[in-house]
Amino acid sequence: MLDLKIDQLHFNIENGAGQEHRIRPITTRAITILAGRLEGVETAGDRKIDHLRVSDASLNLSAMSDEQAASALASTLLDALILRLEG
Repeated sequence: MLDLKIDQLHFNIENGAGQEHRIRPITTRAITILAGRLEGVETAGDRKIDHLRVSDASLNLSAMSDEQAASALASTLLDALILRLEG
C-alpha cells in the first residue's frame, strides 16, 4: 500500500490576477482526487521520495472550473509520481 505524505507544495503562478482566492480550494480538491486515484496502489518495498519535481501544469483559470483545474493538477502530480516510482 502506498503511504503518501506531502509536506509542502510550491507553485509558480503566472497571470493569476483575480484568481488567487481559487488556489487553495483547487489545490485541496486536487490532492483529494490524487488520493482517490492512488487508492489500492501497491509499491515494491518501502520507498521514500524526498523531493518530487513536477512538470508545468498550464491551467487557464479564467476558462476552467475549479473541478477542471483540480483534475488537471491531480493528473500532473500523478504522472510525476508514477514516473518516479517506476524509475
